[in-house]
Amino acid sequence: MTMKVFRGLPWMGLVLAAPAIAAAQVTVSDTATEAQTQGSPRASITLGSTGGLRMGGAASETLTPEFHTVQHGDTLWDITGYYFQNPWRWPAVWGHNPQITNPHWIFPGDQVRLVDHAEVRIAAAPSPRLDGRANVPVGRPRVPRGTVFLREEAWAAPEDINASGSIYGAPEDNMMLAEGDQIYVRFDRRAPNVGEAYTIYQDGQATRGSDRDAGRVVRVLGTVVIDAWDRERHIATGRITESIEPIERGERVAIVQRQFEPVTPVTNDRDLAGHIVATPHPRTIVGGQYVVIIDRGQQDGVHLGNRFFLTRRGDPWIQSAHGQGRVIRMTIDRDGDGVPDEPPTNPDPGDAELPVEVIGELLVVALHPRTAVCIVTGVERELEIGAPIVMRRGY
Repeated sequence: MTMKVFRGLPWMGLVLAAPAIAAAQVTVSDTATEAQTQGSPRASITLGSTGGLRMGGAASETLTPEFHTVQHGDTLWDITGYYFQNPWRWPAVWGHNPQITNPHWIFPGDQVRLVDHAEVRIAAAPSPRLDGRANVPVGRPRVPRGTVFLREEAWAAPEDINASGSIYGAPEDNMMLAEGDQIYVRFDRRAPNVGEAYTIYQDGQATRGSDRDAGRVVRVLGTVVIDAWDRERHIATGRITESIEPIERGERVAIVQRQFEPVTPVTNDRDLAGHIVATPHPRTIVGGQYVVIIDRGQQDGVHLGNRFFLTRRGDPWIQSAHGQGRVIRMTIDRDGDGVPDEPPTNPDPGDAELPVEVIGELLVVALHPRTAVCIVTGVERELEIGAPIVMRRGY
């Protein structure tokens, strides 16, 4: 008997050290004519072990099996991560198995249906043996420890937003679209890459504290894989492979990075100042191990693995009291006469008169031309959006 308890995810629904991803494969053929489609008239899409989609001329020999035989240590999270490279698909797989009354309890020997008959062509394949200790397939590559996945919110740089397409229509007779539905996406500014996965999103939290157009946080609705591209009409045909929320016609579509692997720190080659301008989950206070966005990027000479210092100047208690519109004073009766003593005169210095203190550190894990994505690797106290940061040469 195996038990898996899903607790509430902290802050932004990030998953650290996610389960392993294996080479589950799905093959789908489009119906576009050769004149309409850039590439093969009958193209197959194969979900490979690299997490992307590959185009080929024929169906793959290895397909997702219809059933998985539960081994000791298996969970629905591990099973869907192995076969679909997306552990968040466990609710859909659970929906295929009405005999599983509680998704936290599955038993060795149980048969778990992975797909409906209508979804893909099924090929017989033995169930993989999963490592009960690590909950990963034996002999399969692991996602590096410390990898961060963004599920419900992500970060889109200005160039990604400007190149966005939009859902133009669908052959489905549904007001709301979901996983498995085919859609048509119009791209006016940039041709999409056939076979690549694009994020369906809505605009979210805007940045603040920056002196430039740094981009914005987006609310992730799902994922669509582009099957074909009509160059003349600027219309792409795709299929929704992930739906986190109901999707409507008119939603925007773009390449948005949602997975960040750990990087090795490198020596900074310059001095540079900037600000924390956003965090993928809408909030004003962040702490250690959070993902944050800074307003300095490739155009400023930032590299993967660079580190920034989080700095603060001034007296935080006085700043907090002033922020409430009043100065709070504590009175103490030191001589014991029952009358509070007069407090000492508070000099109330300006922030510029006090030294700058280092209170934390950021590590750059992804780059855009004008922004970078960082992990807060250490911090002494909570941080606010808009906080200043500095890079020091030689560190």
